[in-house]
Amino acid sequence: MKKVIIFLTIVNVIGFTSCKKDEDLSQTQLLCNGPWTLSASVINPAFFFEDVGAITDYYAVLPPCIRDDLWIFYENGNYSLEEGAAKCDPGDPTIFDRGTLASNLDFTTVSLTSSIYYSTTEYDIMELTEQTLK
Repeated sequence: MKKVIIFLTIVNVIGFTSCKKDEDLSQTQLLCNGPWTLSASVINPAFFFEDVGAITDYYAVLPPCIRDDLWIFYENGNYSLEEGAAKCDPGDPTIFDRGTLASNLDFTTVSLTSSIYYSTTEYDIMELTEQTLK
């Protein structure tokens, strides 16, 4: 279930927060300024889940063990998704996804290509600062 939740390709907007100090950084450096944790997730158009119906506030249906996962982006073009403090299953590996990332020229879209799940998910970047990835 966790793998399906993370890689829904219909996710348009994801909000993240980071705890790094403000500096004058490039777009790539800003993205790599994490680790980032999920603080919001919006699905547009709404997605139907059997147990909760149609939703657009995806974050509201995520369990705490997914909300605290770490999204880490590296300047070499790679990324990893790592378990936060709360694991959904104690036997889960610490790093549950990794792969490569690519962005368009104006850095408004980032594509993550998983080397574990063999899928690519595209995310729209609405705001990228030292402390916000939205």
